[in-house]
Amino acid sequence: MTSVLLVEDEPDVAELVEEALADVGLDVQVALSDRSALAALEGEARSFAALVTDINLGVGVTGFDIARKARQLNGEIKVVYITGHAAHLSKHGVEDALMFPKPFSAVELADQVRMLLAQ
Repeated sequence: MTSVLLVEDEPDVAELVEEALADVGLDVQVALSDRSALAALEGEARSFAALVTDINLGVGVTGFDIARKARQLNGEIKVVYITGHAAHLSKHGVEDALMFPKPFSAVELADQVRMLLAQ
């Protein structure tokens, strides 16, 4: 089963996205904070085929930072950003990342992640 790290600080959104990703056959590990995301990456970055991360994770580290760290540890990881603020993707985001502006359809997001992983 293909493994995805989902980083989302809003538990309700995380649950919705986790269920949609699982429904398309993906194994999902959820991190509700930047710290738990970084710990998951430090421990098992190579096990994740994709990172789905919110950009605004509250105070401190951003989803951009998480994606850069993920790419340092696993150059093959696919990245999908979810955010309400898409303006700075080209300046701060990693290459070849997808962007899903909020509000979004979790089912559509899951389908896009599945297709991205199939490439």
